[in-house]
Amino acid sequence: MNEKIRKIDAAQRQLDSAITLWFRDGDSVAIHTLACSAYQIIHDINRHRKGRDLLLDSLVIKDEYRRDFISFMKGSYNFFKHAASDPDPEGTVEFQPILTELFILFSILGLELCGIKNNLTRWTFIFYNGLHNPNILTEQGRKLILQNVPPEEIDDARKLAKANFFDDSFMLWRRFASH
Repeated sequence: MNEKIRKIDAAQRQLDSAITLWFRDGDSVAIHTLACSAYQIIHDINRHRKGRDLLLDSLVIKDEYRRDFISFMKGSYNFFKHAASDPDPEGTVEFQPILTELFILFSILGLELCGIKNNLTRWTFIFYNGLHNPNILTEQGRKLILQNVPPEEIDDARKLAKANFFDDSFMLWRRFASH
């Protein structure tokens, strides 16, 4: 049976699948491709709505370097999704999987800018990254992410393996949301 799918729903499904695979240490190429595809849809919708800048149109990048920045950021994604400009089956790319996390984070931000609240999958990704990378967050960001987590439980949550953290996310969310 056919499905009728809205663009924003497709982006959310791609993003949630990318996050789920990321927590399960799935294939990094599949995760990156899903995350970038979700980001592209969200970016285009946000830009059309004249929304705040996201990753690829960030105001912190000088205009004269923007093309190079975008080429760098989207290089692996373009390599993974088509071979029109490079049909050599032996061609290679230097892939940096850490970029996937940026596309995921900015996709989540873009959805929020579109008025779409985080579901448990997206909340879990943000919470996990807030716990494991608190140094990249502003003070306001740390407070927002960790505001309902008792300090004595932060270390316990950090000790969970990624897959266990994801599997236990509903229980963690219920426990921390009740504080």
